[in-house]
Amino acid sequence: MEDKHMNFAFLYVVLFVILVVSVNGSVWNNSYSQALPISCETPNVILQQGTVGSSTIYTNSTSAKVSVDSTTETYDYVLKVVNQVADDWTINLQVYDSSNISRLSSLNISLHDGASSNQIAISGGSVIKSEGESYNLPGGLGSIIYITVSNLQASTSGTSYLHVYLKILVPDTFTYSLYMITFEIT
Repeated sequence: MEDKHMNFAFLYVVLFVILVVSVNGSVWNNSYSQALPISCETPNVILQQGTVGSSTIYTNSTSAKVSVDSTTETYDYVLKVVNQVADDWTINLQVYDSSNISRLSSLNISLHDGASSNQIAISGGSVIKSEGESYNLPGGLGSIIYITVSNLQASTSGTSYLHVYLKILVPDTFTYSLYMITFEIT
């Protein structure tokens, strides 16, 4: 009988030790050392407001809303894509959704820094080019590529939305980030 009580006492001690260790609250990784806390990194590439139109830059400078009026045909510099590190990047724009674009007779969205790359095109109310070619964002703190809206014409009044990804690719890899940009055309 004493043997049974001794086994139960031993079991209670083991369970108590396990409970105390698990309630400790520390996080441990597989190599039995304390894991690093979760942190938020500063993005390597950020979005900044342009000089025309109305731009709203959202949290962490990785998404934006650009508002333009269809009574003006060209908006240079609606948004800036700014490199924060010495690394080169390959970027392009890609449409992922739209609404009420049938009222748009034409629209071009381009990347430029002296040279230009037409990334997105709308003609006759339809997206005729939904993704642009790769464009080099050179390395160097403060290197900038501008986003331009041009050839903007609407056949009727209203509001159109074009939801676009800015795809930022690490050169010679398949690793990329997607920043969301919404173009609101009134």
